[in-house]
Amino acid sequence: MSSAPTASLLVLLTLAVVLVVSAAAKLREPLAFEDAFVALRVPSSVPRRATSRVVPWVEVVLGALLLVAPSPLLVGVGVVVAGLMAVYTALVARALTFDEPVDCACFGSLGSHQVGRLTLVRNLLLLGLATTAVGIGLSDGSAPGAAADFESADWWALVAALAAVVVTVTIVGGQSARAATSSVEPELDYERRPIPYGVLAMPDGTTTTLAELAATQARLLVVLNPHCGPCVRTAEKLDAWADRLGPAVGVVAVHPEAGLVMPHREVLTAVEPAHNVRRVFSVGTPGAVLLGADGLLAGGPVAGAGSVERFVDEILDELEGATPAPSS
Repeated sequence: MSSAPTASLLVLLTLAVVLVVSAAAKLREPLAFEDAFVALRVPSSVPRRATSRVVPWVEVVLGALLLVAPSPLLVGVGVVVAGLMAVYTALVARALTFDEPVDCACFGSLGSHQVGRLTLVRNLLLLGLATTAVGIGLSDGSAPGAAADFESADWWALVAALAAVVVTVTIVGGQSARAATSSVEPELDYERRPIPYGVLAMPDGTTTTLAELAATQARLLVVLNPHCGPCVRTAEKLDAWADRLGPAVGVVAVHPEAGLVMPHREVLTAVEPAHNVRRVFSVGTPGAVLLGADGLLAGGPVAGAGSVERFVDEILDELEGATPAPSS
């Protein structure tokens, strides 16, 4: 049995909770985890949808086994958990070398955030805990065995450690909620401003400013990133949007560089040198902004797949409302 039952149980309990909570977040928002495959540029040989559906259930099983497995089985479980954490860690470390920031949901919607060094540190700590779990099993330890060795002082130590974790999570979660609440501002009447200066390279090889682009037709700019899951889903809808919005509004898919392949007609593609469009509008991806044919902004910018889709629906509603009814 383990000579440090409190530490052993804390390690196994921490890993189990992380795995189960991560699995629950993935199952609640399956698209968030599936999008992580795109953001982290997981090789296409890995079946994205099937893997994203299977991994959460694997995590649930591993989390349960960490708490019930006897020491011989715990060794194998710990090795599998360590392997899973090693894969997550390697993907995050590789993402830090990309030219652009990466939003990842490796731990489901709860872990959805921009990948940074703290993400790597977190994954390395989890990898260390998984390795420690293997050591606990090799030393003839286990969660049931550690609990059986507990004395009253051990239980108090465990309760104190768990209480500290709960308090920390509550404080951090409360601060995040307050930050999100404070960022919400009341909706004001839309202020139509002149179209700012921006440059796009068009499919025919010409270069145009945003104002020149909208001089003859209102334009819906949809800003995309091929390494963004929601962007790929948005790109899949562009052809249909272009057909429904035309000829009143032309759709332009703004790519960060030339040669990118996305699921929409090539004729819709435009390239923004030096990311100038997303910078001038301070918009994330996927994002959208409507340029009016009168030289003024007509709507947006908006960001997020859901927001872009609602934005397009609003434009369609406006166009349908402006269309005169056929005379009898």
